Amino acid sequence: MSQQPMFGQESYSRFYQAGPVAKLLTAKMTLDNSEIDLAEGGSEIGYQFGFFFRANVENVYVQPSVLLSKIKTQLVFLNYDNVPNFNPRADFEFNTLELPVDIGYRIGNLRLQMGPSFSILLSGHRSFLNEIEKVSDSYNRTSMMWHFGLGGDFDRVMIDINYEFGLSKTGESLGRLLGREFIPKQRQWVISVGLNFLNDY
Repeated sequence: MSQQPMFGQESYSRFYQAGPVAKLLTAKMTLDNSEIDLAEGGSEIGYQFGFFFRANVENVYVQPSVLLSKIKTQLVFLNYDNVPNFNPRADFEFNTLELPVDIGYRIGNLRLQMGPSFSILLSGHRSFLNEIEKVSDSYNRTSMMWHFGLGGDFDRVMIDINYEFGLSKTGESLGRLLGREFIPKQRQWVISVGLNFLNDY
């Protein structure tokens, strides 16, 4: 949609896009600790779904999204509690509300983007040694990651690939499990597909 210029003002081309979006993510933690085997564990897989809104002005755009997310992690503890060859596995699952914000630039049908992703913990649980512990209200409820990537618009279909990095959501649960602080870093690839419902071009 192009706006008609008013006296003394410049005209800027702008249009809007909005619709549902689904994301698949694969993540890997890094943790400097010999007690935890990240070769067999430490990988996270999850998915997100929700809605996005994109405001485009000339070649620049801002896109906030609201997403529900589920992510699962598995870790293997080596010689746990100083028992040789006792290597139990811990399973973590988190449900979060994700609020990513993309700030990007268009080059034809392609896009370059970056921005923060805010995460709000809704619920979760940890399974270890046949015990399941729910995530309580005393856990840290918010975290932030940073992402950058590229995308493309193909008629109404939008495909994006982002690289995200920050602190893992598993960190606080690990600290409570072993009785000391852990700050595992996380990096993840996110592939998303969106569908534009607006015709405002």
